[in-house]
Parts: sequence; C-alpha cells; structure tokens
Amino acid sequence: MTKFRQLPVSGEIFLDHSGHFVPDMDAASAALERMGFIMTPYTMHTMTTAPGEDLRPSGTANRCIMLREGYLEILCAVGDAPLAQQLNAAVSRYTGLHLLAFSCANAMAEHTRLSNVGFDMQPLVNLTRSVDEGILRFSVVRLKPGQMAEGRTQFLQHDTPDLLWREELMNHPNRIVATADVVMTAADPDEAAQRFERFLGRAPHVIAGNGWRFELDRASFSILNNTALSDALPGIDIPDSPFIAAFAMRSEDLTATMAYFDKAEIAYEKLSSGVLRVAKDPALGSTMIVTDAASRAPWLP
Repeated sequence: MTKFRQLPVSGEIFLDHSGHFVPDMDAASAALERMGFIMTPYTMHTMTTAPGEDLRPSGTANRCIMLREGYLEILCAVGDAPLAQQLNAAVSRYTGLHLLAFSCANAMAEHTRLSNVGFDMQPLVNLTRSVDEGILRFSVVRLKPGQMAEGRTQFLQHDTPDLLWREELMNHPNRIVATADVVMTAADPDEAAQRFERFLGRAPHVIAGNGWRFELDRASFSILNNTALSDALPGIDIPDSPFIAAFAMRSEDLTATMAYFDKAEIAYEKLSSGVLRVAKDPALGSTMIVTDAASRAPWLP
C-alpha cells in the first residue's frame, strides 16, 4: 500500500499546492467537478499580521481539491484589498496558475532565511478560513510584491492539518491522489532559476540546456524556455512570459481515471501508456497532466 505524507519535517521542502486564479469561481468549480473532483466549500479568507489583532478579510476566497499528497487551490478576488487587486491584475494577464506554495516545518525560520538572502519580506501572515469542523490556520511567508514576476510565491506551515485533509474530501471518483510537478516558462530560465535557488535554498538540475528542475522532498518544480515547453506540450498556448503553464498529478489507477473521463465526456490525449494530457478548460486556463505511479510529466527527463 502506498504511504502518503502531507507534512514536511525539519529541513524538508514540499511542493504543497498550486493556485489557479480565476474570474468565475462557479465556472471553474463546475469544470473540476465534471472531471471527478470533490471540492471544499466556497470560503473567504481572513488574516492577521500581529498577535491580538482583529481578523480582517484578506481579499480572496477559495475552493480546494484535497489529495492524499498536496492539493489544488482555486482562488477568486473578493472586495478591493491588496490581494484582490493582485489577483485581478494576474487574471488580466491570463486565467490559470499564478500561485506556487511550498510547505515547510517552520515558517518563521524560512521568513528569517529569506530575509537573510536578500528578499524584501512582508510580516509573517496568520491566515485563517472557517470550515464546519473548525478554523483552518496557516502561517504564511510572503515576499513583498514585485520580486517574483512569475506570480505569488510563498512558503507556508500547516497549523491545523487534520482539519484540512479530511478523509471524505480525498476519495475522488477519478482516482487522482497526489500532486507531482509544476512547470513554468521564462524568457531567461537561468535568471529565474537563480532567484528560485535563493528562494528554495536548493540547487536545481539542468535540463539539457533547455531549463532547470528543482527536485524537492516531495514533487518537483521545473523552469523551461518556451521552445522546450512547446516541444513537451505541442500546441500549448503561451499567453505571456513568465507563465506557470501546467501541472501534473498522479492517479492510483490510470485505467479507472480514463474510464471516468470517458463516461463524463472529458477530452484527453494519451501521450504514453502512463501519461494523459487533459484538454484545457477555459474556466481554468492551464494544462493538466495525469500520470500513473511509474511515469512522469512529459517535460521531465
């Protein structure tokens, strides 16, 4: 039986989740539910940045797809707070992936490390959202805007994991169980890789002169040039640069996943015996790859 692990221990870094910024939460939710995902209820975020401070709206709301390892987050803007303005500006570039969240065991330690390597930091954020079972709490490490052109790039520490990964939310009919990889393009992959090396505190591996791959303690993150991405995903539309283009997930039974997609009339392409490319839905705006346990995303060596 596969053993899944959600939380990193000291010194580990996980690719925790990726975030879709969407203009229409209802349309995005409907697309994902057709694909066979169970989604968390629509929830508005609240936050504080100092002990004893009253909770205030953060400017976003979400729905999530909880997996046995990691999750997907779908976000929309609420009101006119700075985070709402940032989300709307990102959506004006393209609908799709604009957030990369990496989990750690000690958010304050990562905040200090990032400051020490030259990033301009926001105060540590105590983010909350309500669920029927209680209050979800996260300690979130964010940079001040303008330092990572790719999108919102952050570390977080899960303070209430048992409320987040609940059994009834993880038994997806499509049999998808884990996040695996995210890929982005950049006009200058070398420069982007150098920034992410400082951010992650990890050295990347070169991908045959076409880009870089960060192998984390769970999952991976790749940075390619446009040509390499187009070679891996022929016909992909690259609306802007930089562009967080695609994400890969793992199925525990790819045959069952295909059967579910067939019944639901979800279009997909079989790239190999263990890799599917799901047709892009405009409401989500990114490319989804699904693999079996033995296979990897098409942009990986």
